[in-house]
Amino acid sequence: MKLGSKPDIFQVDGKCIRHVTCDLETDVTIKVGELKFYLHKFPLLSKSIRMQEVVLKASEDNCDEISMVDFPGGASAFEICAKFCYGMTVTLNAYNVVAARCAAEYLEMTEDVDRGNLIFKIEFFLNSSILHSWKDSIIVLKTAKSLLPWSENLKIVGRCIDSIASKTSIDPENITWSYTYNRKLSVQDKIINDGMKLREKIESVPKDWWVEDICELEIDLYKRVMTAVKSKGRMDGAIIGEALKTYAVRWLPDSVEALVSDVHSRGTSY
Repeated sequence: MKLGSKPDIFQVDGKCIRHVTCDLETDVTIKVGELKFYLHKFPLLSKSIRMQEVVLKASEDNCDEISMVDFPGGASAFEICAKFCYGMTVTLNAYNVVAARCAAEYLEMTEDVDRGNLIFKIEFFLNSSILHSWKDSIIVLKTAKSLLPWSENLKIVGRCIDSIASKTSIDPENITWSYTYNRKLSVQDKIINDGMKLREKIESVPKDWWVEDICELEIDLYKRVMTAVKSKGRMDGAIIGEALKTYAVRWLPDSVEALVSDVHSRGTSY
């Protein structure tokens, strides 16, 4: 999703400085992590309640530099927000949308200060695009891990989990998106995306089509997704068992091999 229309006039000066090139001299310095941003007050104050507060306090304290401590998403997320304030073109995708959303929340870029502000636009993008996409929902859930507790408090984690769990319950005949399915190493069991449209499925979609993709998740998020899948009450227990086995083989292969070996040894001892 692209926001803004003005050209990007952020310039890089060394490793630690970003500044805006225009006729007006910059009048505020924002430090996020190791980066310093030399910007203009007006665009920032017109979009961010938090910036209004910190700029006022800095002025009262006669401070030339404002430090954003523990800024969610770091300097890259702040840069997205700053460019949005200037009306510059920024691109949101599954990999940066969580950081941008958390940063916008930190900066209080709400409808109270400006209509159609960044929080509103990101929420629209999440609800109308990201959460409708199988792969994007998984990517966003993975990126949300590093942005806790912000992503949890903003219900991004919960919404992604519900989106993923709901899609696993869809009738396989209605699956129209690409997914990973390598366990049978059979082309017939895959949906192949040719970049423009989905080709016809050579064979029907397997009921456990979703199992491998969620194996990308870390154990705590995986457990929450599987709990949500089970709570829907529409998934066969055998498929849930297959999903757990696939995850164990993926991340705990030694443990699985040891368990299988133990079972075989016990079987031969009787």
